[in-house]
Amino acid sequence: LMSFPSQAMPMLMGTDWTYLFPPVPQSAGDEIATGRCLPAAKRMHKDPESVFKDFQHELQAMSTYCGEYNKNADSRPFPNNHPLLVMDPK
Repeated sequence: LMSFPSQAMPMLMGTDWTYLFPPVPQSAGDEIATGRCLPAAKRMHKDPESVFKDFQHELQAMSTYCGEYNKNADSRPFPNNHPLLVMDPK
């Protein structure tokens, strides 16, 4: 456990992870495509690839926010004058 934090971690941003998603079975594909298997509030995505694409966009937005926060860190009063170096997903 002591050496786990030093392991090289895979990049979350800018890397295509869609090859890890198993193919959707044909019987489930029709229900997923029409959204019948999900409640109305959850029918935003039709396939894992579109969920992953949205996740990538959200990570980019978070990275942009962290970059702006870090750039202005020295202009904030203590204790908020430290950058978020470990929070940036890039």
